[in-house]
Amino acid sequence: KILETRFSSVHYSTDQDLNDLFWRISGKRLSLADSADLVKSRVDELVERVEGLLEMYPVPLHFAIVLEPRDREGVVAQYAHGSRTIHVRLSHVTDGILAHEIAHAVISVYFPVPPPEKAQEILAQYVDKHLYNLN
Repeated sequence: KILETRFSSVHYSTDQDLNDLFWRISGKRLSLADSADLVKSRVDELVERVEGLLEMYPVPLHFAIVLEPRDREGVVAQYAHGSRTIHVRLSHVTDGILAHEIAHAVISVYFPVPPPEKAQEILAQYVDKHLYNLN
């Protein structure tokens, strides 16, 4: 299944996956019926927050988010520049982890030639640290 937001396409298997994603990135539990619209809003809020923190507003910005099975081992989250895809393990993703990977997506689209991985990582870690700062 695919849920389209303003900035992304969220790929998932079940409606429960969306509900779980919303809980993991917002701290709130919902009924399954409410999940889709609230996931859209929350993902787009995170994208806008990341853009604001980085002061980078690439147009057009669109990427995929693939929710991996809960029992999959390995990396918790990763951005693939070539496919513009964020892979996240549903059992471990948080709003901070997702924002970090969104930062990689924003950076990769913003620059015609993306900066080296180390530079991208510094900027993505900046997003982690300041995600909820009021300034």
